[in-house]
Amino acid sequence: MKRSVLALWGPFLAALGVIFWLSSLSDIPAARHVWDKLLHVVGYAGLGVLALRAFHGGLARPRPVPTALAGIAVVLWGISDEIHQHFVPGRDASGLDVLADAIGFLVGVAATAAWVAWREASVRLKALP
Repeated sequence: MKRSVLALWGPFLAALGVIFWLSSLSDIPAARHVWDKLLHVVGYAGLGVLALRAFHGGLARPRPVPTALAGIAVVLWGISDEIHQHFVPGRDASGLDVLADAIGFLVGVAATAAWVAWREASVRLKALP
């Protein structure tokens, strides 16, 4: 069954909106208790999964071209997020945050690949007599 464009791209675009909103805040309470780079890795891993889902037309084994396009989109968003934060009182821009975002995307790729492999193996096991 083919998924609609909104079903595929809506969650990814909504996540971009949430990141923009969080970047607009002068203070993020969670950042007081958790290492900032860990928040970037976890957040961008989730964003990466949503980007992969959108660019692949669903959760599928990561293929080179859609994965590269998703990665470019996520890293460019990370860069624009840091530029945005530069203008928010109490926030600053950091290249290390962009690096953490890129690492987060790679974590999302690994998680997606593992999930798809597990799902495929599970289907094969169920098909055994």
